[in-house]
Amino acid sequence: MELITVAGHPEPVKASPVAARLLHERLDSVRDSRGDQAAAALERLVGERIGTLLAAGTPSIDVATMRSIVDYIELPSEDEPAPTGLGKTIQGIKDKLAQRGGPVGG
Repeated sequence: MELITVAGHPEPVKASPVAARLLHERLDSVRDSRGDQAAAALERLVGERIGTLLAAGTPSIDVATMRSIVDYIELPSEDEPAPTGLGKTIQGIKDKLAQRGGPVGG
Protein backbone atom coordinates (compact mmCIF):
# COMPACT_ATOMS: atom_id res chain seq x y z
CA MET A 1 0.00 0.00 0.00
CA GLU A 2 1.03 3.56 -0.71
CA LEU A 3 -0.08 6.75 0.95
CA ILE A 4 -1.49 9.27 -1.52
CA THR A 5 -2.69 12.80 -0.93
CA VAL A 6 -5.47 14.43 -2.90
CA ALA A 7 -7.09 17.83 -2.71
CA GLY A 8 -10.52 17.60 -1.12
CA HIS A 9 -9.35 15.13 1.53
CA PRO A 10 -7.24 16.39 4.41
CA GLU A 11 -5.28 13.24 5.28
CA PRO A 12 -3.08 10.81 3.32
CA VAL A 13 -5.04 7.82 2.03
CA LYS A 14 -3.91 4.20 1.75
CA ALA A 15 -4.10 3.10 -1.87
CA SER A 16 -2.69 0.26 -3.89
CA PRO A 17 0.23 1.20 -6.16
CA VAL A 18 -1.88 0.53 -9.25
CA ALA A 19 -4.71 2.72 -7.91
CA ALA A 20 -2.24 5.53 -7.22
CA ARG A 21 -0.84 5.24 -10.75
CA LEU A 22 -4.35 5.25 -12.22
CA LEU A 23 -5.17 8.47 -10.38
CA HIS A 24 -1.96 10.16 -11.53
CA GLU A 25 -2.54 9.06 -15.14
CA ARG A 26 -6.10 10.45 -15.11
CA LEU A 27 -4.98 13.75 -13.58
CA ASP A 28 -2.17 14.05 -16.15
CA SER A 29 -4.61 13.30 -18.97
CA VAL A 30 -7.02 16.01 -17.81
CA ARG A 31 -4.16 18.44 -17.25
CA ASP A 32 -2.90 17.84 -20.81
CA SER A 33 -6.32 18.14 -22.44
CA ARG A 34 -8.07 20.78 -20.30
CA GLY A 35 -5.39 22.49 -18.22
CA ASP A 36 -4.27 22.82 -14.62
CA GLN A 37 -7.54 24.25 -13.35
CA ALA A 38 -9.58 21.28 -14.62
CA ALA A 39 -7.05 18.83 -13.15
CA ALA A 40 -7.27 20.60 -9.77
CA ALA A 41 -11.08 20.42 -9.93
CA LEU A 42 -10.93 16.71 -10.74
CA GLU A 43 -8.50 16.08 -7.89
CA ARG A 44 -10.80 17.90 -5.48
CA LEU A 45 -13.82 15.84 -6.62
CA VAL A 46 -11.82 12.61 -6.29
CA GLY A 47 -10.68 13.62 -2.80
CA GLU A 48 -14.25 14.33 -1.72
CA ARG A 49 -15.40 10.95 -3.03
CA ILE A 50 -12.52 9.16 -1.31
CA GLY A 51 -13.44 10.93 1.92
CA THR A 52 -17.01 9.69 1.59
CA LEU A 53 -15.82 6.12 1.04
CA LEU A 54 -13.45 6.24 4.01
CA ALA A 55 -16.18 7.67 6.24
CA ALA A 56 -18.39 4.75 5.19
CA GLY A 57 -15.75 2.28 6.39
CA THR A 58 -13.61 1.56 3.34
CA PRO A 59 -10.14 0.86 4.80
CA SER A 60 -8.15 1.71 1.66
CA ILE A 61 -8.57 2.43 -2.02
CA ASP A 62 -7.93 -0.50 -4.33
CA VAL A 63 -7.64 -0.36 -8.11
CA ALA A 64 -11.32 -1.24 -8.74
CA THR A 65 -12.50 1.50 -6.39
CA MET A 66 -10.13 4.06 -7.89
CA ARG A 67 -11.19 3.08 -11.40
CA SER A 68 -14.85 3.55 -10.47
CA ILE A 69 -14.02 7.00 -9.12
CA VAL A 70 -11.80 8.37 -11.90
CA ASP A 71 -13.72 6.78 -14.77
CA TYR A 72 -17.17 7.96 -13.70
CA ILE A 73 -16.56 11.29 -12.02
CA GLU A 74 -17.57 14.06 -14.38
CA LEU A 75 -16.10 17.49 -14.72
CA PRO A 76 -18.37 20.18 -16.09
CA SER A 77 -17.50 21.08 -19.64
CA GLU A 78 -15.48 24.22 -20.05
CA ASP A 79 -18.58 26.06 -21.28
CA GLU A 80 -20.92 25.17 -18.45
CA PRO A 81 -20.51 26.33 -14.85
CA ALA A 82 -20.12 23.86 -11.99
CA PRO A 83 -23.51 22.75 -10.66
CA THR A 84 -24.78 24.35 -7.48
CA GLY A 85 -27.77 23.68 -5.23
CA LEU A 86 -30.21 21.23 -6.77
CA GLY A 87 -27.95 20.64 -9.78
CA LYS A 88 -25.13 19.56 -7.47
CA THR A 89 -27.47 17.18 -5.62
CA ILE A 90 -28.65 15.61 -8.88
CA GLN A 91 -25.06 15.27 -10.12
CA GLY A 92 -24.13 13.55 -6.84
CA ILE A 93 -26.97 11.05 -7.32
CA LYS A 94 -25.88 10.40 -10.92
CA ASP A 95 -22.28 9.84 -9.76
CA LYS A 96 -23.39 7.34 -7.12
CA LEU A 97 -25.54 5.46 -9.61
CA ALA A 98 -22.69 5.31 -12.11
CA GLN A 99 -20.28 4.01 -9.47
CA ARG A 100 -22.75 1.29 -8.54
CA GLY A 101 -23.35 0.32 -12.14
CA GLY A 102 -26.87 1.72 -12.30
CA PRO A 103 -28.48 3.52 -15.21
CA VAL A 104 -27.49 7.13 -15.64
CA GLY A 105 -29.79 9.36 -17.66
CA GLY A 106 -28.74 12.60 -19.30
